Amino acid sequence: MILEQLRETTQEAHQDLEKAMMPLINNVRDAASYGKLLRTFYSFYHPLEKGIQQHLYPDALPDYHERRKTSWILDDLKALGLDDTPPPSAFAAPVITTNAQAFGALYVMEGSTLGGKIICKTIANNLGRDEKEGFRFFYGYGPEAGSRWKFFLAQLDKFSNTPHEEETVGMANDVFKQFRVWMNVEYS
Repeated sequence: MILEQLRETTQEAHQDLEKAMMPLINNVRDAASYGKLLRTFYSFYHPLEKGIQQHLYPDALPDYHERRKTSWILDDLKALGLDDTPPPSAFAAPVITTNAQAFGALYVMEGSTLGGKIICKTIANNLGRDEKEGFRFFYGYGPEAGSRWKFFLAQLDKFSNTPHEEETVGMANDVFKQFRVWMNVEYS
């Protein structure tokens, strides 16, 4: 099954990214530092979303248009009273050329909605703010996170035991690794 392969293959890169990210999240103490974190996510996610959108078959994930959007980041910046002009994206996203690769990148992005709830709570507590205002990106799907994740996994499972499974797994691993590098670049 592809999910087992994804978890096993990406485990190290996923853990490395979490280790790098958690201190940055825990150190958000004001709107400016939160804004910097949001802009970092935007500059990585925006080009990645473009690549996914170009190569995701319309019927492969019917609710893709409702899935995480970088526009949520801009909404959060505005809610915080910060400049909501899209930050420039100097990131060279992993090159996505197939539907299978798009699903690999989506595995990382959709999986982050599960951890986003913890990030949302941590930052909201640090800032003394309600989780509902200025946290749309990290709040993600809210109470629908579990059901949306299961639906995504059902679509992803269609790549199990196919020649495209390796492409999907390779792209997911690349996205985790490149986001780890990007976090270092943005916070160095």
